[in-house]
Amino acid sequence: MNENIACELEHGRDARLVDRRRAAAYVGVTAGRFEQLVRDNVVPPPVMVDNKRRWPIALLDDAREAVGSSMPSPPAVRADVEARPCDRDAAPSSRELPDPAWFEQRASFVQRVRRSLLSGNEIRLLREFKLLGQNQISMYGYYGSFEALMVRGHIVETDRKPPSSRPLVTYRLTAQGEQLITALKDEPVF
Repeated sequence: MNENIACELEHGRDARLVDRRRAAAYVGVTAGRFEQLVRDNVVPPPVMVDNKRRWPIALLDDAREAVGSSMPSPPAVRADVEARPCDRDAAPSSRELPDPAWFEQRASFVQRVRRSLLSGNEIRLLREFKLLGQNQISMYGYYGSFEALMVRGHIVETDRKPPSSRPLVTYRLTAQGEQLITALKDEPVF
């Protein structure tokens, strides 16, 4: 779910009609799940405005409550970290990922990565560090290959800046990652 969009819609009610992506974020689901909810008549069908599908915010409130009540309740959250994204401070957290909670959320992915060899994409990403001669890279968006390298302990995520739909994410090499990069052969030049 795109938390910034959901916050925008909660605090700025001037957007009475929203597109699918914003409607899905407001309801609290992914865009694909939102489409399924529309097909299942949990979410009302869109209205057409200039040949574009739009959903009235007022009608999404009921769907939001229905989806929220049907989802399992999340584990208890400490009092200093509030569960509602809109109430949190907009400043990015200064902690590095992956942390134990990150590993728990991606348990099946972590198991799959740990059983496999480095993929071609992972090797290419490590070569980017080598070519740039830096131990830190910032990229727009986050990708499975970066997460796989995080699982393997070669990189850590140090920073993430909005927008949350395609954030600027900064990754830093770990000591283990730097050792691997020095062991990589240079790519042949054609």
